[in-house]
Amino acid sequence: MSTLHVENLKGLSSGSNANKIIVPSGQTLDASGGTLVPSAGHIVQVKQTVVTNTFSTTIGPGFSEMTDFQTNITPSSSSNKILIKGSLYVGQNYWQTRGRILRDSTAIGLGETAGNRTPVTWNNNTYDGSSNTQYVMNSISFEFLDSPSTTSQITYSLDLGGYSTSYPVYLNRPHTDNNTSTYYGRPISTLTLMEIAA
Repeated sequence: MSTLHVENLKGLSSGSNANKIIVPSGQTLDASGGTLVPSAGHIVQVKQTVVTNTFSTTIGPGFSEMTDFQTNITPSSSSNKILIKGSLYVGQNYWQTRGRILRDSTAIGLGETAGNRTPVTWNNNTYDGSSNTQYVMNSISFEFLDSPSTTSQITYSLDLGGYSTSYPVYLNRPHTDNNTSTYYGRPISTLTLMEIAA
């Protein structure tokens, strides 16, 4: 097999395929023995975890890690970034739920500290003074662009907190979960990671 040594490939500057380098139909550009470096902003890889089961915690003002709600990714370059996108359904019976992103065991993507307020990634408050919130699930979505600066495997996960130990919070279900009614849906929650070339 012959080898062609070049430093740059450049398409013709005019014509119907100006500034293009074309791989003909039926041919494959095989880079399995090396690396094709994507340009900045391109998606290098995507990982996703889909959670279909439920989770509950009475951790109260603290946080409880949802160990089923985690996704591993190994960045191909230490300069690349990881776009974290979360979509989840939470339920509670009193005041609020809140959550954070964890990179391994470190909380990231947090708001500012203000008095006794806890820095979190997201916070949800739907208590309206009635008992109706016990039947409600709220849709939460967020995203955060992380710079982990590593090529080692990273585990991203989410944790969940509530108002107090007397009031549980839930994932993928409301506080009052009626299994006999077709009006009560059972949703999914997802955690998606995208490695973005720097």
